[in-house]
Formats: sequence, C-alpha cells, structure tokens
Amino acid sequence: MALPLPYPSMRYATLLFTCLMLLLAGCASRSPVAPESMTEAPAAIRAKQKASSGNSAPDLQAQQEMDALVADVMAEVPPLRVSLEAQHEDWKGVPYRYGGLSPRGVDCSGFVYLTFLSRLGMEVPRTTTELLQSGEKVKRDEIQVGDLVFFRTGPGNRHVGIYMGNGDFLHASTSQGVMTSSLSNPYWHRRYWQARRLAGL
Repeated sequence: MALPLPYPSMRYATLLFTCLMLLLAGCASRSPVAPESMTEAPAAIRAKQKASSGNSAPDLQAQQEMDALVADVMAEVPPLRVSLEAQHEDWKGVPYRYGGLSPRGVDCSGFVYLTFLSRLGMEVPRTTTELLQSGEKVKRDEIQVGDLVFFRTGPGNRHVGIYMGNGDFLHASTSQGVMTSSLSNPYWHRRYWQARRLAGL
C-alpha cells in the first residue's frame, strides 16, 4: 500500500515532473525534420509534386515544342554567319596595315585570307586583284552570307569585305581597322562595285 504524500502540493509536483519527463523523452526520440521549403528551391518542390502526380506527358510535349522552336531559330542563322561574327569579335579594332597579316595590323584582302583560312579551312588568294578573278560574279540582289563584296574607293584603289547577311559586311577598314559596315551606308553604297562567290561556299 502506497503511503500518502505529506502535502497535497507535493502530489501535484510529482505528477507534473513525471509528465514533463515523458514529454522530453518523446521529443528526444524523434529526429528533427526540416520543412521542404527550407531545404529545396520552390522550383524543385513543384517539379517533385508534378512528378508524383503522374502528369509527365504534358511536360514531355512542352519540352518537344521548346526543342522545335530552338531548332527553327538556329536554322534561320546560317552557321557561316556565326563563324563570321566570332571572327569579328576576335579581330574587332585590329588596325589596318597594308600587307599586314597579324593582330598588330592587317589589310582588307589579308583579313579575308585569314578569315577563310581560320574559320572555313579554305585557302583563298591573298590579294584583292587575285580575289577579283576568283569564283563567280553575283548580282547585288542575290548576295549571300560569305560572298565577297568589292568597292572602288579611289583611282586604282580596291577594297574587299565579306558579306554577313542583313546588309552588313565584315572588313578591315583603312580608318577604323576590323569592323562591320552596312552596304546601305552612303559611303559604301556609292562605291560598291561587285560581289563574287567563291567555290566551296
């Protein structure tokens, strides 16, 4: 037979202590779980929820539509133009130097020579005069990316660049070095002479 506790308040204190110990024991036996929102980004949570719901068909269709759209956009940009833009980025601002073939200076036909060699693996004539005798002549309204465009810049002076599309051409300008210009620019429009397409393009 249990002996009665001397004071009623002691009875409550013992009961309270026992409950507290049980509560603490229960908390200690469970490992803390971090909420999902704290451990993962919202996009990852949404992706998990979508995957668990079993609706993967719409995701596949959306991905296929996106792939088709990217392919269409890339098809509109000729690979040759991409190569010419990369060449422009590499050589932009290199000064004009007659007879030059290096980043210290390059002339217009030398730049054409280096561009075709490094970007297309094609060895073309080194001088403007020789380039004028290469390939076939192309009408102005039929110029394509990679065609050579020639200009008469003065008595006996000839200039050459590479057509990039959208009315632009890449060249080594005597005043500003390697740059792009527009065929519709009044200066180049007045001095335009002819265009030629080299074999292999």
